[in-house]
Amino acid sequence: MKMFIASILGLLVIASVTVIGSAEHHHPAPAYEHQSPPIPIVHSESYSSHDGSYKFAYESGNGIAAQEEGFVKNAGNKDHEVQVAHGSYSYTDPHGVPVSISYVADENGFQAKGSHIPTPPPVPQELIDAYAKAASQPQHHDAEPEYAQPPQHGYSAY
Repeated sequence: MKMFIASILGLLVIASVTVIGSAEHHHPAPAYEHQSPPIPIVHSESYSSHDGSYKFAYESGNGIAAQEEGFVKNAGNKDHEVQVAHGSYSYTDPHGVPVSISYVADENGFQAKGSHIPTPPPVPQELIDAYAKAASQPQHHDAEPEYAQPPQHGYSAY
């Protein structure tokens, strides 16, 4: 009887492995049917100098374009030397809308400009006038600020 049960269990294991294996064999993972060809670079230029200045530009076959120029500002002044770059890039978004960004990167950080980059609304003139008026008023310090008194027992509470 033990032999019969072991044979049945063995056949069940073999059958389940065969079914699982054959299911995987007949249903392979889908392969990409469409692979895009590489996008050619239709224009490219590059220049760099020993003084830290450089320039590059490129344009691809699908309309992506970029250009940048840079130099070292305050060269030789170790505490004030700054790499400066300015440039732009453009492309067409998936909805067919042209996107163009121009930028400057310097001691003030990276500042980008473009029609699709959100910008804060302008500050109302009334607010500008109120700040100017407040800044022109003399500051009054009538009372001395109160400070906590040190402990009288000769050592700190810490």
